[in-house]
Amino acid sequence: MIYLQNALRRTMETYSKVTRFFFICNYISRIIEPLASRCAKFRFKPLSEDVMSNRILHICNEEGLTLDAQALSTLSAISQGDLRRAITYLQSAARLFGSSISASDLISVSGAIPEDIVKSLLVACKSGEFDVANKEVSNIIADGYPVSQLLSQFLDVIVNADDIPDEHKARICRKLGEADKCLVDGADEYLQLLDMASETIRALFNIPQGLVF
Repeated sequence: MIYLQNALRRTMETYSKVTRFFFICNYISRIIEPLASRCAKFRFKPLSEDVMSNRILHICNEEGLTLDAQALSTLSAISQGDLRRAITYLQSAARLFGSSISASDLISVSGAIPEDIVKSLLVACKSGEFDVANKEVSNIIADGYPVSQLLSQFLDVIVNADDIPDEHKARICRKLGEADKCLVDGADEYLQLLDMASETIRALFNIPQGLVF
């Protein structure tokens, strides 16, 4: 990737007087500095759910696709305000499942973890029983769900939970970040998810970190 960007840099330098280049990316940090320094940067916020829904419905009407209210809401949620991603998911679902698309179809093509799986892990942690949480973690691993994706969705559930104090949320979020970093470094998914669940129990019940169950 860096080699290709360096090659593009030379092309930009050669034709900059007669050509304008536009780059669309999700992560500006992945663009090498020689390219980024030659560009004017425009940052766009994620689209609101209303804007996403209206545009998706327009596309569905033009393409002859059928989405119910739940599927439309699910598509907006898993796309996280990225219309390009939403269209890609919609296109993939239409190819695989036909013109009538359900929420489960969209979750399947997006790689997102079903919401009830994520919430069941939180419920297991709220039980305060390590064995219950361990069983839930084992089931998630056995079902083949990607732990990195689960951590991301678990973070959203924690942040939006009204019954968890901010102090406990901060402690859980810090552990989520540590687990994600360990996964990037090649750590075992089961152990990291179990460690995260264990720390979530400690945070929810205000148990000191050094105390063993």
